[in-house]
Amino acid sequence: MFRQPEIKPVAAAVGAVLAVLFSQLAVAQGVATERELSPVVVADGGSYVPLDPTLPSSSHSVTRKELQNQSFVNTEDALAYAPNTTVRKRFIGDRNANLSGRSFGTLQPARGLAYVDGYLISNFLGRFDAPRWNIVAPEEVARTDVLYGPFSAIYPGNSIGTTVAITTRTPDAPEASARVLAYRQTHDDYGLKRDYGGDQESVFAGRRWGDLSMSVSLNRLAYESQPMAYASASATSANVAGLPVVSGAVLDRDPSGKARAVLGATGMQEGVQTQAKIKLAYDIGKELQADMLFAHWRNDYRVSNETLLRDADGNPYWRPASGSSAVNIDGQRYTVPAMPPQRGEDEHVQFGGRLRTTRDVGWNHSIQVSRYQMDTDSLRQANVSDPFAKGAVAGSDTRRDGTGWTTLELQSTWTPAQHLGHALTFGYHRNLYELENRVYALANWHSSANRGAETQSYLGKTEVQALYAQDAWRFHPDWVATLGLRLERFRAFDGAQFAAGSRVEHDDRSASAASPKLSLSYALSDTWLLRASYGRGVRFPTVSELFQGTVSNNSIYNNDPDLKPEKSDAMELSAMRDTGAGNLRISLYQDNIRDAIYQQRQDVGGVAVNTVQNVARVRTRGIEIAWQAADVLIEGFDLQASAAYNDAVTVSNPALPATEGKRFPRIPRVRASLHGSYEHGPWTASLGIRHSGRQYGELDNSDRNADTFGAVSSFTVADARFIYRFGRQASLALGVDNLTDERYYVYHPYPGRTLYAEFSLAY
Repeated sequence: MFRQPEIKPVAAAVGAVLAVLFSQLAVAQGVATERELSPVVVADGGSYVPLDPTLPSSSHSVTRKELQNQSFVNTEDALAYAPNTTVRKRFIGDRNANLSGRSFGTLQPARGLAYVDGYLISNFLGRFDAPRWNIVAPEEVARTDVLYGPFSAIYPGNSIGTTVAITTRTPDAPEASARVLAYRQTHDDYGLKRDYGGDQESVFAGRRWGDLSMSVSLNRLAYESQPMAYASASATSANVAGLPVVSGAVLDRDPSGKARAVLGATGMQEGVQTQAKIKLAYDIGKELQADMLFAHWRNDYRVSNETLLRDADGNPYWRPASGSSAVNIDGQRYTVPAMPPQRGEDEHVQFGGRLRTTRDVGWNHSIQVSRYQMDTDSLRQANVSDPFAKGAVAGSDTRRDGTGWTTLELQSTWTPAQHLGHALTFGYHRNLYELENRVYALANWHSSANRGAETQSYLGKTEVQALYAQDAWRFHPDWVATLGLRLERFRAFDGAQFAAGSRVEHDDRSASAASPKLSLSYALSDTWLLRASYGRGVRFPTVSELFQGTVSNNSIYNNDPDLKPEKSDAMELSAMRDTGAGNLRISLYQDNIRDAIYQQRQDVGGVAVNTVQNVARVRTRGIEIAWQAADVLIEGFDLQASAAYNDAVTVSNPALPATEGKRFPRIPRVRASLHGSYEHGPWTASLGIRHSGRQYGELDNSDRNADTFGAVSSFTVADARFIYRFGRQASLALGVDNLTDERYYVYHPYPGRTLYAEFSLAY
């Protein structure tokens, strides 16, 4: 039944001392957000109590119990079956697992927001930087909520796509759990067949002592990835006189249909990630709570490559460290690219706190602050291919040390004592993103100790300050009108680039935006809820979109310090039904985006020139159907299913008219998923199927050859899992992801069939 839910805090709030110490810091969720995201309760018999009808947008929620019945190796796996959502997880431990949703693709990470216990983990710094999922251990996740579209004034303009709110475990009684997992993947592509594997160990513990509660989580992941890319070349002539004759190249066609030779596999990562987090919460008084957290993540890894070429004696052939790089392949002249190895070292920390009041009715206030900082972020690369890089050869070191973001959220809410009335929210938000990306020459690429001159750099800062207000007005027992307004002020400053011996200082700039929101909900009956929503969202450019311009091998990346912000006018009509054992949602939506920010690519003399530009207008229309239910037909059988049709079109693009009328990149026409689990006694078996339809990687849709490296494939993937529980304390799980060993690509190859075994203990 759709009724006013009980308000329960997701976590205790930030310490007053931290609020003073970190007054420049930041984040997002507060007491108003928690009112919107009331807990999904699994009642006796498995029936679900739906979310608050004052929630102005469609949503999807998944609990820890449901996550335990699916493949859940990394935190982002919680979104695997979220309706109309894709996570570009290229391998277990991928630090760039980008989101994609209704109206945005995986190359537009700034259109998604991600929070953990209200702390912002969205990385709006690099072009392909995903939310920092790695800062959260899967063992500590209690629940995940997904919100669609820019319909709430509480969230920043980056919510024009999808907002993910992760809640971690906060024990009231002594609680502990541990998990050990091992996995193995077989990957067979372009003639290279290898096994890749790893292991993961997790521990979580927490308890409460009177007014004080504490939880600790530890996680270690040793991982290996399949190749992330392939080195390729095109024939340039038939003049092969005097060139070394090599074999082993795999001839195929690139995404646009042009002939090419694949010469080697690149980007195979191997490393160890460790994560540690401590959370403290304290009830200062009956109606005053404080909390704080500190999280640490470290990643040490290396990147290697594999040549497919063989010389006349059958030995591996690499591009020479010096001299000619041309070879004779089947009577045609090819230039072998360098495949340099890399070494990476990352050490990131996140800390923050919150202070708030927790009255059931009347006024509540909160202040929340946080900082995410990259203490060390280094990627060293040799100047030559793998076999020639074992000695003390020259290279480069790309560093982002000190980069990070800070946020501050001040919020006040009013909750009426009666069923009818106004639920008010007022707030102030500030975020500051700071980027320092510097490239140094190395005399010996194995160590940063001999760092030489700076060869490239791009620097800059962006700041958004916002005032917002929202009123969820229940003016009738069956009607709720939610009205909101967000006023934002954007500033970009201290932007600079250095390359080819010259430095460019960019002018500071600023912009303002107003984003109105309106939603109307009607409880048609005890089981049906209807809602119409409109929202404007303004997404300002990121630091890298404004200031990052680089030259790398055969690619040039041009930035634009004068980019306009993206402006989204979104509408949604939804019908939701509480079935008693679950819920059904049907949503129609349209998203008109003006000045969409996208990286447009052109080939100029064999060099890929990528330019970040505004696309004048992009329109997405679609329909979503999502269903969750417990005890379907028989007791113990739970099912969730979703299907979505998206029609995303580039309506106007004066910068590249050939793209007009074409489908917008990386948004498939059809997304669908199905996940069922059956529990009988100590046994649980589950099967999930995920489908993504045809999509393109280029704005002009010229990449018509979809099932090849560099393209964006359609796919249908099945995952299975079996669990046996030894009482309430221990369980053993066996699973397989990509059951049919589907070979598919998102430019990079996705993983092949992956087997895993997992043993868990809980107290």
